[in-house]
Amino acid sequence: MQKKLNFEILSWLFAMVFCVLFIIPIYMKSGGLYPFYISNAISIIVFLTFTRLIFLLSYTPYSHSKWLRMVLIFLPIPLFMYQIDGLFEFQKFVDEEGTISFFKGNFELSDYNFGKYIKYQYIFFSVAALVTVVLLPIRMIISFWRTTNTVDRV
Repeated sequence: MQKKLNFEILSWLFAMVFCVLFIIPIYMKSGGLYPFYISNAISIIVFLTFTRLIFLLSYTPYSHSKWLRMVLIFLPIPLFMYQIDGLFEFQKFVDEEGTISFFKGNFELSDYNFGKYIKYQYIFFSVAALVTVVLLPIRMIISFWRTTNTVDRV
């Protein structure tokens, strides 16, 4: 149990550090002009955490907790709506304002290139989070099936 708890803590720590590694360059380049910090961070953390739960559920301390698995079946519904809304808001902002509006002052070619980075990483993590949000309830239902319908093997 202690190993599973350590793995869980390290996994959350890894997700936070990974998120910071993608958000810090945006903050250093655009400062407060980037209005999507929270939705971007949530997308990265949801993607990493749900991917871990989909593939490594047996290594979590709550792998046999029925109530938590039930929560993980229904929690993705509002998360899916939040992710879709965030992706549409970002796409609308980029279509209307452009990625160059994330920067201030004189615009250089590197600003355009960094704007592409911001756009592509946001879209990647948002879509990846949407995919994992859809797959996690299926994985939890399979987990319920495996734990409640054990068949005596001959």
